[in-house]
Amino acid sequence: MSEKIAKEGKTGNNSNGGYSAPIVYKAFAMLQEVAQNPGSLGISDLSRLLNMNKSTVFGVTQALLDLGALRQDGTNKKFKLGPALIQLGNQSLAGISLRSLARPFMVKLAEEFKETVFLGRIDEYGITIIEKAESPADLKVSAPVGARIPFFAAAVAKTFLASLDEPQQRQILQERTLPKFTDKSITDEEEYVAELKRVREAGFATDFEEYIHGVHAVSVPLLDARGWLIAAIWVVGFSTAFPEEKMLKVAAAAKVAVEEIRSMMEGS
Repeated sequence: MSEKIAKEGKTGNNSNGGYSAPIVYKAFAMLQEVAQNPGSLGISDLSRLLNMNKSTVFGVTQALLDLGALRQDGTNKKFKLGPALIQLGNQSLAGISLRSLARPFMVKLAEEFKETVFLGRIDEYGITIIEKAESPADLKVSAPVGARIPFFAAAVAKTFLASLDEPQQRQILQERTLPKFTDKSITDEEEYVAELKRVREAGFATDFEEYIHGVHAVSVPLLDARGWLIAAIWVVGFSTAFPEEKMLKVAAAAKVAVEEIRSMMEGS
């Protein structure tokens, strides 16, 4: 099927009125093969399977790597689908339904712990809040739906980055400078990678005034059935009312909530 798609791109045999963009067909064919054989195919394998010369495969795969649509094992150079492509698929599948499924659980967390709860996604430019449930308290942390926060915004950023493997994490950290939002921000690469490892093992991330002075946060990943990251739910409060002991309780409750959300998504 993938070879057929690649051939149609060469011949112009398509249903869009005769217009053809061969490179798009080639790129799609490569992505399809990688999706069917994750971690098994390199440039030579794709060249053979799709009957393309290696220079073409190399050029297309490099562009897809740059876009995050593919990722490559640092040892054997085999390809897997990248986070950008996975995120696009998840956005298409989840969308508004994710917000509607998550909101009741977010409201429950907000009411139980008297802190504001956010749901968001990340892209190369930053984190976008797609839903929220505000704390019932008079004094609270808040932000509007649609607001964007920086790429490295503490707890929620750690959640997203911890879902990547270490080579991907290090590539991002080498391409971007870790910002010093406050005097408690982690700005050392080794310390940050170690922190991401702890987040991955614990299943949640914390922020003790690392992003905003006087504000604590805890974040948990929302994963699909394959273990791929869809979004994150994070809870934010003033440090005086949101100490570590309470944060651990919130993390436990939020982890239960995301599991229930995921079950509902799988059943829908």
